[in-house]
Amino acid sequence: MMNDKPVPPRIFLHFFRWFCHPELRDSIEGDLMELYHERYHEAGKRKADRNFAIDVLLLCRPGIIKPVQEYNHINNYDMFRNYFKVGIRNILKYKMFSFINVFGLAVAMSVCMLIILMIADQKSYDQFHEKKDRIYRILSDQEGSRHPYATSPFPLANTLKAEYPIIEESTNVTPGVGGDILYNHQVVEAGGYFAEPSFFRVFSFELEQGNADKALTAPNTIVISKALAYQLFRSENPIGKTVEFSDRQLPFPLKHNGGGATPVSWGSFTITGVLDETKYRSHLKFDILVSMASRPALYAEKKLEDLSNNWEWYFRTYTYIVLAPDKTHNDLADALNDLVAHKYATIKAEQTKGFRLEAQPLGDVQLGLQGNDTSDRMPLAGYYFLIVLALVIMISACLNYTNLSIARALTRAKEIGVRKVTGANRKALVFQFLSESVITALLAVTMAIIMLLFIKPAFKGLWINKHLNFELPSTVPVYLIFIGFALLIGILAGIYPAFHLSRYQPVSVLKKLNNINPGKLGLRKVLSVSQFVISLLFITTSILIFNQFKHFLAFDYGFTSSNIVNIQLQGIDHQKLANELSTVPGVVGVSSCNIIPATGENNNIEIKKADSEVEYAPAGILLTDDNFIGNLGLKIIAGKNLPKAGESSDRFIVVNKEAVEKLGYKYPAEIIGEVFETKWGKESLEVIVVVEDFRYKLLINSHDIGPLVLRNQQNFMYINVKVVSEDLMGTVAKMEERWKHIDPIHPFKYEFFDDQLATTHQGILDIVSILGFIAFLSVVIACLGMLGMAMYTAERKKKEIGIRKVLGAETLKIAFLLSREFLKVLMIAISIGAPLSYALNNLWLQKLPNRVDFGFGTVFLGTLILLTLGLITIGSQTLRASKSNPVDSLKMD
Repeated sequence: MMNDKPVPPRIFLHFFRWFCHPELRDSIEGDLMELYHERYHEAGKRKADRNFAIDVLLLCRPGIIKPVQEYNHINNYDMFRNYFKVGIRNILKYKMFSFINVFGLAVAMSVCMLIILMIADQKSYDQFHEKKDRIYRILSDQEGSRHPYATSPFPLANTLKAEYPIIEESTNVTPGVGGDILYNHQVVEAGGYFAEPSFFRVFSFELEQGNADKALTAPNTIVISKALAYQLFRSENPIGKTVEFSDRQLPFPLKHNGGGATPVSWGSFTITGVLDETKYRSHLKFDILVSMASRPALYAEKKLEDLSNNWEWYFRTYTYIVLAPDKTHNDLADALNDLVAHKYATIKAEQTKGFRLEAQPLGDVQLGLQGNDTSDRMPLAGYYFLIVLALVIMISACLNYTNLSIARALTRAKEIGVRKVTGANRKALVFQFLSESVITALLAVTMAIIMLLFIKPAFKGLWINKHLNFELPSTVPVYLIFIGFALLIGILAGIYPAFHLSRYQPVSVLKKLNNINPGKLGLRKVLSVSQFVISLLFITTSILIFNQFKHFLAFDYGFTSSNIVNIQLQGIDHQKLANELSTVPGVVGVSSCNIIPATGENNNIEIKKADSEVEYAPAGILLTDDNFIGNLGLKIIAGKNLPKAGESSDRFIVVNKEAVEKLGYKYPAEIIGEVFETKWGKESLEVIVVVEDFRYKLLINSHDIGPLVLRNQQNFMYINVKVVSEDLMGTVAKMEERWKHIDPIHPFKYEFFDDQLATTHQGILDIVSILGFIAFLSVVIACLGMLGMAMYTAERKKKEIGIRKVLGAETLKIAFLLSREFLKVLMIAISIGAPLSYALNNLWLQKLPNRVDFGFGTVFLGTLILLTLGLITIGSQTLRASKSNPVDSLKMD
């Protein structure tokens, strides 16, 4: 039991003490504190803090708020109304400057608001659970790992519940359910988890049909999603119906790494519940939940590995617990440390070296991506990266506001002098200028919300969002955050100009206006230079990443991928399908493999020469048939092809040139006939072929090709069809017809090999799109700032321009004179930004495998783009000013 009393959030406590009437303060505060302590012990600190904040905000109402007279005079309603009126007048008076400020801030705000939407979207996950503040996921970690694993040992959940009283409830959620559900000759693919009856006691999923307390108690019972129920039964009542389930080892929960294996029947299952998955935003997504009681029978039939007492293997199960109401995260951490000390004291496995268990609050799961997690989503580092980009753009827009406000100092100096002479103090002037910046920010947020209507669909249309699944709902709390964000930006953007402008002395400004230095041009130069340096960095980075994307698309993989169609076998006998497809006109080659090279999936093996004392050498392994080498155009440099499938055919292997070198042979021919053994199965494998190196790993993951073994072992998941036809899609349609003759149940799933390779780099194109958009915004904001400065300079020097023209000065010379200051800013920005862009981009590029060449040519192109846009911006105003009629300018007072 802790001696110190829990303390509520200080910011809300201070806020309450500030606004509450002194005569009521002590009694109300006592009640608040007493209520807070009760909630703390009943529901935990997080919930108690949240309810305390809500109570304080609800108390902020007439009758409790202290009298207005006690506040500083700046809170006077009439004065605020006056600030608002004057602010609106000044915004309307300087229309072009106001538009530049509003538009620049709106552009930057729209990006920031998109990121706010993204974070709010992810924060909305798992909020429906009644016990969400006390639910934790248990993570596993080991010495030397880069990050913890979301998975944990299978027996952990039951052990925690049985041996540690601080655990109110626990549940075990285990993947491994991925296959076909058959009902009345209709087959539907489904993936999900094995789950215990306690699943519905930990989580607040409610069943549309069925009893949650009993749905997962009996063996061979399942709960299905509402969408799956509709696919199988349409309008029929699914409860009590019996379906057949065949396991195909479909990858789940991550569904993008393969086509499954030959179906293995798990028997009949009774549907005991239907869950409407569309009602819940959860990090756990599933089509079916299979009762954990179904596993023992599958163990007995050798269809599943028995992990029920396995503490060493922690890569397969997700463990969730509900902490007792009066216990804290620290209590749970102590319990986990105690369990590890007892259970792992005698376990000496490599993967449990330095093993530890960590507790992750349920509210942190969606934004806290871990290894072996339940879904693809953006890691926290990705949000930090986007936030930094958005802040850079936002700072650039605020610098614009500051820069233009300082530039307008001469125009407003007389106004400031008159206000001070008539009695206004500096504090009043500060609030006046701050009110203008806040009004500008509120106008900007309105424009930003309109821009967001166009940005949101573009972002959701990115390829990467197919995996991230952002919905970006705009709710009332989100809009309140937008308004609060706008107020904050308004204050931050206007605070320096407000203090700068309000310090002018009335005597000096009224005596001689031109003696006032508008913010010491040095500061304005620094702000402008900073904006263009940032813009150049973004432009150069965008060009470089786009060049990298093109480099990947044109990469020579060392095999032929054009006109090859990869078809998922989905359990069909590969030879039977190959024979059928070979009769289709236009099909010139058919082969089989277990994974598609260079698309992201790799399997590994360790081998050494038989009966030798050398260490085992790691290598990739690809299971292929005897047609694979010819079909993909691999070059044989020694030996012959793999034999056709038959007795002992899987003892022969093909190795690549890299494997020859890694295994210690000088020439490829020397390894032919050599026998090697594997590390785990101790199989004997004879090398009969050496092929030229080709890329089998994802380009963005590895620069080295690495040693590779090809083996004709009948465990294929894909068939590769080479097509030579003028009507490519017509040939594919005929292949689909042949497929339906063999398998009328499963859909025909195919992809062109070229498209698959391009898709692996689609994420890079999304990064180009995002960075390119940010670069565009950065340049727009910087050019808007320069446009405003150029307009201001041209306006201020109208009389000088008129005199020069009367004295015979040429238009181009006048334009150059007006542009000279801005050209200096551009040149300084380029001289800083070009080497900086080169250095920073080289830092990350050096860590990227298979990188494109990067020289000053890319930087030069970025510089040229920036210079062109800058010159167009400056020239549009200086040329217009230099061509003006001198008579009009000399008429001015």
